[in-house]
Amino acid sequence: MTAAQWQFLEMPRGFTNQQPMEAELLQGELNVRLVREVIQNSLDAGIEKVRGQAQGSAGPVRVRFSLAGISNPLPAERAGRYFAGLSRHLNAVAQNLDSGISSRLRQNNLLSSEIPFIVVEDSRTVGLEGDWLLANEPEDGTANANFFYWFFRNVGRSGKGPTDNGSWGLGKWVFPGSSGINSHIAVTKRAGDDETLLMGQTVLSKHTIDGQPYLPYGFFAEHETDGFQVPLRMSNPEHADFIRQCVADFGLRYRHRNDSGLSVIIPFPQNAGELAAEDDPGLTKDGLLTAVVDNYFHPIITNRLEVVVDGGDGSPPVQLTDETIDGVLKGLPLAETGERSVASYEKLFAMGREIAGLPSADYINLSAPPVSNESYAHYKELAELRPAYEAGKLLAFRIMTDVHRRGGDQEDTHFYLYVQRDDTLPRGHDYYVRGTLSIPGMDLIQRHQARALLVVAETEPLAAMLRDSEPPTHGSWRPQDKGVAKGWRAPRRRIERVIHAPERLLRILETAPEGLQKDALADIFSWDGQRDDGRRPVGSGVQETGGGYTVNRPTPPPPNPADFTIAPVATGFRVSCPSRMAAGGPLTARLQAAYVVPAGNPLLRYRELDFQLHGDGALPVTVQGGRCAPGSKGNELLLTIDDPAQFALTAQGFDPQRDVHVRVERAVAAKDEEYDDTGV
Repeated sequence: MTAAQWQFLEMPRGFTNQQPMEAELLQGELNVRLVREVIQNSLDAGIEKVRGQAQGSAGPVRVRFSLAGISNPLPAERAGRYFAGLSRHLNAVAQNLDSGISSRLRQNNLLSSEIPFIVVEDSRTVGLEGDWLLANEPEDGTANANFFYWFFRNVGRSGKGPTDNGSWGLGKWVFPGSSGINSHIAVTKRAGDDETLLMGQTVLSKHTIDGQPYLPYGFFAEHETDGFQVPLRMSNPEHADFIRQCVADFGLRYRHRNDSGLSVIIPFPQNAGELAAEDDPGLTKDGLLTAVVDNYFHPIITNRLEVVVDGGDGSPPVQLTDETIDGVLKGLPLAETGERSVASYEKLFAMGREIAGLPSADYINLSAPPVSNESYAHYKELAELRPAYEAGKLLAFRIMTDVHRRGGDQEDTHFYLYVQRDDTLPRGHDYYVRGTLSIPGMDLIQRHQARALLVVAETEPLAAMLRDSEPPTHGSWRPQDKGVAKGWRAPRRRIERVIHAPERLLRILETAPEGLQKDALADIFSWDGQRDDGRRPVGSGVQETGGGYTVNRPTPPPPNPADFTIAPVATGFRVSCPSRMAAGGPLTARLQAAYVVPAGNPLLRYRELDFQLHGDGALPVTVQGGRCAPGSKGNELLLTIDDPAQFALTAQGFDPQRDVHVRVERAVAAKDEEYDDTGV
């Protein structure tokens, strides 16, 4: 083996030239990206979770972000040992790196000067356990327990299980992606064997030095004769002092205390210190704290996570725990109003703490996700909750549903939904959590003055299906994603039932109860007696007759006869022409469809993610007595009706839990431009 240094493998002849694409898949503001990916991985590696221990037995996972190395960089005389062999490779790809870094690289003095850095580390996790000599997955299926193998020797593949937060195998890119030289050094204390390991990795691009092409991935390690990378080990007397010095040089607090976990050193952090862009504050203490609150409030207020942020500004580090999070909120630059404001978060946290104390008897069990019409089995039961909802009482629901893995059986599963009316809200605030990870890209109850929290436990099969529907950033649930369809049957219908559950439930709770509204009906029906307030209604067409009122309402004109008949069929609708048009000649028409919404024109709120009537993935449409062509949008068909007597169009495959709004409009002379506008 060679001494520890940075080394890249030479690219063999005929080897496929490929540039790393991780950065293209993990976009977004740096504070948010770093916080989401780091804490996600730390929670997945928590001792309680990996060992299957009871919650609270090992204490909450701790994560620390330190920016102290930006204002107090490592002096050149101590930094050089950690970057031996890296400069010539960086110089070869300088034009592809951050411009601020590139100019200094071209001067050949970057790694011979002081080095700013940040540190990210965790404790109460198992660290990078597993066989550090493992080069390929063993056939016995034990690779999933080899965290070291997945962290250093894989890209775009993950060994995580169905109960974990991550799945793409790309989140670790956040470490080199946060560095101006695309590099990081990891020090891990493993809970299983008490060993401490050190290894570094850099992700550059395919590059050439003196005519020799090199692979993009380089490592700081010992290297066997074939180039295989072996980490430095505390158990090796030749490595122990180097590792201890690294812990001291970079201020690795948790490793200094000998806690198990992972510490990552990120040199030359992007957009930090002198590298920060004028229009981008880059990594900041407030930016990190805000990202933690936005994305991980749930595990914090449920005592599964504690976060420390050291801004390196001379002030004490800020601790985010269930006890401190409300106070920290008040010092953050959050929005004055809206879902991410201090006031809204305070009420959300109060809701979360009330939920933690709810006895199981207070939960309302629903056998299926809500459907906002009276055919839903629990509609009457939910309608009886309207007074409690209107009074602002917290309502807690345990909702059953199902999933079906391809190659497996259908499985029952469930999720939790909490709703509370809040008349101070101009629009609804909803929060979605899978396991311990917030899913911020969901905003579906804007028309309701309420706060909703939907939680899917990480151990539920539903969590696994939802995770498979998420993009690499895990920011939303995408029912239409083709990836989730590879592993699950009918995932779109099942996922839509979950994500629309808050809105549909609120629609039921906010529907006015049926009953006589005297004022509203006074201009339609005769009514003896006085109004509740003792006054009598007045207005044109109303005559006072003795002790009551008689309404003289003019006879309305007869409605125009409809050109089309629209009727519901299983999971869809059928359009035909009435018998009076049987003798008519050919005509053309336009058909549009959309899911019914609580307010507004459904057709204006159509999105291609809802469904499509033509093109790839279109719902099945059959036509007789005519033909149809694609319209300008996915919910539109242009009809040519050759024989009105025989014409019939059937469209099926819509979500059976949602109502469909159908509009058919003749495209003939102006006087005929009437249309049927029907909800099916």
